[in-house]
Amino acid sequence: MPKPPIDPDSFDKVNFVIDAWTTGCDAPWYIYVETMKPALLAAFITLMTFGWDDVARGYFRPRGLHQRRTAKRKGKWNRRVPRLPELGEALGKKLPGATEQKGQKWSAIGKSLWRMDEVLQHTFFWWLVADVAEDFAFNWTSLLYESYWCQPDPPGGFSYHTVGGSPLRSGRWWVAGFPFEDWEDSPPAWNLNTGGTGAVTATVTAAVKVVPRSPYPPPTSVRCGVRKLLTGEMLMESETNTEFIDGKGDAIVTGALPPGTNFEVVVWMEGTPWASYGAGVVIGQEVQE
Repeated sequence: MPKPPIDPDSFDKVNFVIDAWTTGCDAPWYIYVETMKPALLAAFITLMTFGWDDVARGYFRPRGLHQRRTAKRKGKWNRRVPRLPELGEALGKKLPGATEQKGQKWSAIGKSLWRMDEVLQHTFFWWLVADVAEDFAFNWTSLLYESYWCQPDPPGGFSYHTVGGSPLRSGRWWVAGFPFEDWEDSPPAWNLNTGGTGAVTATVTAAVKVVPRSPYPPPTSVRCGVRKLLTGEMLMESETNTEFIDGKGDAIVTGALPPGTNFEVVVWMEGTPWASYGAGVVIGQEVQE
């Protein structure tokens, strides 16, 4: 799905608009209208805004800069070129003294400069129209693709944790349980001490803290793994951690599991006959390809 540039320049904005319209979403028609309104209002305000220089031009611009056209030719010209009201100049023409000011005579050079100014103002105006149209399209499509209808479905996943206290025997792989749900939107899924990827590839991460269990001495090493349910095949395994503080150490393992994999989290501890696995968490996240 197209994403608006964080710091867009003109080229990126145009590319985003093209991508947005060629990668449509299934939003109903009224969402297009609702997201258009703020962008259209901003474009209208920009086109209607004027400065004091526009007022000054309306006040000082002399009459008789152009040759007269016949009514027939003038009508065709007006119909051919769309025009927006120039509010600044219209205001300047209505200021006290504007009529007398316009009646003053200007030299040929002065009138030529006014004609050049008019050409430049027309150029700047259409440049402004193009810029406003670009901003309008960018703002509209950005709002549209931020709407609920155009957002991609979030990836599935889960997060479960344990507060610890369960026993852990030395010298063997011990199945760790994580009974408390933080959130789940399967697949993948988790149920107490087993998980499954379902029909998706998933990244699974497990972390376990090992703590002393009275009356036994503290453990000296720990590692964590994820193995296949029933067959016992080790799918991934952490390095052995021997750095313990106050008898406590942790291990973490992470990796991708293919679709259709049922798994469990296991812990290996050494240095004491019995210990406890303390706080821990297991997290699964669908890999969107």
